[in-house]
Amino acid sequence: MKPLLFRVPTVDDRSFRIEQDSAPHFYGHLHFHPEIQLTLIQQGEGTLIVGDKIDRFDQYDILLLGANIPHVLLSDPRYYQPDSTQLATSVTVLFRPEHLEATLLNLPETKHLRFLLQQAQHGVRLRCRVSNALTTQFENMPKQRPFEQLLVLLHLLDNLATNPDREVLSATAYARPQRPDDQRRLEQVFSYILQQYARPISLEDIASVANLTPGAFCRFFRQHTRKTFSQLLNEVRIEHACRHLRESRENISQIALSCGYTNLSNFNRQFKDLVGMPPGEYIRSYRM
Repeated sequence: MKPLLFRVPTVDDRSFRIEQDSAPHFYGHLHFHPEIQLTLIQQGEGTLIVGDKIDRFDQYDILLLGANIPHVLLSDPRYYQPDSTQLATSVTVLFRPEHLEATLLNLPETKHLRFLLQQAQHGVRLRCRVSNALTTQFENMPKQRPFEQLLVLLHLLDNLATNPDREVLSATAYARPQRPDDQRRLEQVFSYILQQYARPISLEDIASVANLTPGAFCRFFRQHTRKTFSQLLNEVRIEHACRHLRESRENISQIALSCGYTNLSNFNRQFKDLVGMPPGEYIRSYRM
């Protein structure tokens, strides 16, 4: 199990780094790093976790993730099939906040960018949904000279800062866990939940994964996620149920069972609490 802290390699003295990724699926482990991350999803879809937010990510999403906020892009199950031809591709800019704060962000003209980077501590998303001038600019960055890349980076941040459609994702900002053991436990717990959500998971089961007693685990989990274990497990299950309801022709009972709910009434209640409408109404809203 890799540690939660993700170290971004550096090869020169530049103030930011651009990465192009193309793989059968995205890096599927909860992690964080001291760099701010600006990512364009070119291809791929799945489950997004940013801080305490669990949602979907889709093609042409732009994500701005602040320093040290835990996050993961977990590709949908079909990306992991042995015969899959799916690809997960993205362009990412990584930069340390202090580099901009000490220079460009000290200018009065960049006050709105300072505010945006404060929001990034909670995670920010812009859903473009289709290719447009902004996503094309992003995709062309790796082919440009460093100075041109810097100008595009500033333009992308300016567009995010002034776009009323941007979303702030997590209700809370996160500081880096201070102890290596906490980092390992968090990743082990999140990985276990994301892989095993479809079957019954007791408090004793998940506490054992973290190598803690149930009482100690409850305190640890709330301290680091601002949620109870049952809240997070329900959010993961309901997010997957939403995907099945949109994409599958299975009935609601079958989908509830495949997402870990053995009681249909409980599933309906949890679904309405989190989504704001019953499963049947949710299906109709996507099939109109």
